[in-house]
This record gives sequence, structure tokens and C-alpha cells, in this order.
Amino acid sequence: MDFECERRWLSRRQNRTENNTPTTTPTPRPPVTNMKKVKNGHSEFELKVLELDNLKTDVLSHMGCLNKLKIQYMDWFDRRRQTFVDALKLIQITLPQLVPQETATIALFRQTYDIARKIPKRGAPIEKCHGVLQEYLDFWEQLKQLHVEGQKLYQKMCDYCNGVTRMREPHINETVDNLQIILNTQLSETFNFMSVHNEKDNLFTYKVAQQDHRFHGLLAFIPYLLKISTTLCFWHNKMFLEKE
Repeated sequence: MDFECERRWLSRRQNRTENNTPTTTPTPRPPVTNMKKVKNGHSEFELKVLELDNLKTDVLSHMGCLNKLKIQYMDWFDRRRQTFVDALKLIQITLPQLVPQETATIALFRQTYDIARKIPKRGAPIEKCHGVLQEYLDFWEQLKQLHVEGQKLYQKMCDYCNGVTRMREPHINETVDNLQIILNTQLSETFNFMSVHNEKDNLFTYKVAQQDHRFHGLLAFIPYLLKISTTLCFWHNKMFLEKE
């Protein structure tokens, strides 16, 4: 076989090989899809974490307001507690038939304040008592307003927890619920605070003179409720979302 014949033979053989080779079109690989919904580059889980972080920021702000009120109350207590007690005693001694002799609730204290506010202006020392009692009621009204704001934050947390699969430590939710129930029950003008004890958390309230100890419950009530409120905020900030 000369060179030309060999070349033609190799060419025909190559053509037959190419024609007999099956041609297949590659099947495109299906795109990888994320099982989690995404929005603005964040997974659904990440968005829920961000939402919880924002709620915690609101809780911390609320906690700051509670602590500020406690500092203001402690300052007032140090400067004005004896003046306050003396004014309350003066009203009780002067008008024993008109004002409660035992102040076991805010409602009873308010009765005393209302009577003191109606005393005619004749230059007697008792006329100034209602202004001193008003100082305490101002703190009470601020606490009530903060309580309303705290209830709104609590409801937002409840709505959040109901909208997710699972929180990391469910027992914290129970702790928060129980504290909120206690606060809702006791932050009331009809709650009898004479059995309230908070020696550990509010030692400063025991500066009340021994002979005036019957007024200790009244003076210790606001810081007692503030302690529950800040503890509630503390546990709110211990809540975390469980990753699925």
C-alpha cells in the first residue's frame, strides 16, 4: 500500500469511528435551591433573630427607665422619708375619724391624700401635708405608666414566641409569664403590701425609724415592684431562638 492509499484508508476509518460514536447532549444539573426562604440576603431564621434583637433593645431601654426611676426614688427616700412619715402621722393624729389609721394599700393612702388636699387654708401646719404626700403619688403614677409600657413589650414578646417554632430554653418563657402575672396582680392600688418583704434587694428601705416601722410597707412597695419589673426585663433578654 503506497502512501496515498494509506492516507485515504486512515481517513475513512476515522470517519467511520466518529459516525459510530453516539452524541449526547449533557443534561443540565438542576439549580440548587435553598430550603429556607430568603429576603434581602437573610434567611428566615436570621430575620427572626434580628426581630428578637430589636425587641430586646426595646426591653433594655425600658429597663433603663425603671432603673432611673429607682435612683430618683432612692434619692427622695434619703432626703424626704422622715418629712413624708411625719406628714402622714400628723394627718392621722389630727383627723383620726376621717383618714385610715393603717396604710396597707395605695387606695388607703390615696384616701388620706384626698382628705389632706381638702383641708381649708387657715395657716395650720397640716395644710402643707398634702404636698408632701403628692411626692409619693408622683412616683406611683410614673411606675404605673412604666407598667403599661412593660405590658405592651410583654405582649410583643408573646406574639413573637407564638410565631416561631421553638425557643432555646422554654422554661424562661414560663418564668417570664409567672413574673408578669405577679406584677399585674400586685401593681394594684388594692393590693395589701404589708406582707411584702424585700430585705435582700432593697436594704435602704430599712432606714425607716423603728417607731415608724408601720410605714415601712408603704415606703418599700415601689422599690419592691421596680425589682420585679427589672427582673422581668432581665429574663426577657435571656430568651433566644432555637435554630432548626
